Amino acid sequence: MDHPTSTVTIESESDIERNLLSAEARMGERVPLPGPNDDVRPAMALSPEGQRYFQGDTLPVTSSVLISNSKYLNNPYYREAFATQALRRHGPDLPPTYMVPIMFKAVDEVVDYKRIEYLLAEEKKKYPEFGEWIDRRKFIHYERDDMAKYAPGTLGAEIYDFLGIPGMDMNLGSGPQSAQTDMEFFKIGRSQGPRHDIEHMVTGFGPNTAGENAISMVNVLCQSRFFTPELATYMNMGLVFITATGYSRTAHHYQHALPTYLDAMHQGIEMGLAFKKPIFMIDWDHYLDWQLDDIAADLGIKRGPGKDWDWTTEAATG
Repeated sequence: MDHPTSTVTIESESDIERNLLSAEARMGERVPLPGPNDDVRPAMALSPEGQRYFQGDTLPVTSSVLISNSKYLNNPYYREAFATQALRRHGPDLPPTYMVPIMFKAVDEVVDYKRIEYLLAEEKKKYPEFGEWIDRRKFIHYERDDMAKYAPGTLGAEIYDFLGIPGMDMNLGSGPQSAQTDMEFFKIGRSQGPRHDIEHMVTGFGPNTAGENAISMVNVLCQSRFFTPELATYMNMGLVFITATGYSRTAHHYQHALPTYLDAMHQGIEMGLAFKKPIFMIDWDHYLDWQLDDIAADLGIKRGPGKDWDWTTEAATG
């Protein structure tokens, strides 16, 4: 049969017009228009030779359950939490921080805390300033009225203004805190709410989508530089969870915000390389009456763009 019978049902006038084009007209196109039945998907499958090039000839061991040499991949809770955060959109129905408690739970699922206790004891010997920070057990807590005495432009004044914003609580609803053991203080004190909020103020990386990414990268770099690799792996686990999944989510759903997100990552890395000690060990009480730019100069950093990234929160929602 020279001309196979078509079984296509033309449903619109545009389809009819396109299919009435003469063969000569379509052949004259530099790139012929696809017909209504043409499969326009690019061929992505590799040849057997190409597959062997990437995978070799050895097949992985099979099992009746998912098994890996990665404790993260082996753990169904961590695996699900990471995949959800990396692929989800930020909807207006839930706050952007909705996954944070789930992330904490996922991290707890894969951490050997007895091993971390041992590593902390060793690190205190290797890094005496860190040992002193642990032994002081200092949680920071600020009341708004106590900050009223500080001059405009100072860290104290910035905290005063921040605490005046409705709904803002530097202690994340927990009030003053205490810890009995090194592990307890290390886990809570290192990322205590006031420390995190002051990091936003001093670095100039605002509390927005791009700024949170930049702050995370600052801490990742500081902790990777100053601590032994195994302990730094634990210290950075939550931060890497945030930055890696945030990069994935932005690239998949909010491409228009991705250049700024990557710029924030770059600036955070540069700042993390500039600090002379881990940012979480800085005694912010010492700087309460300092101007923010003077604090940055004393710490050897260049402050970020402040509120110029605020648009990224709305841009990465919906």
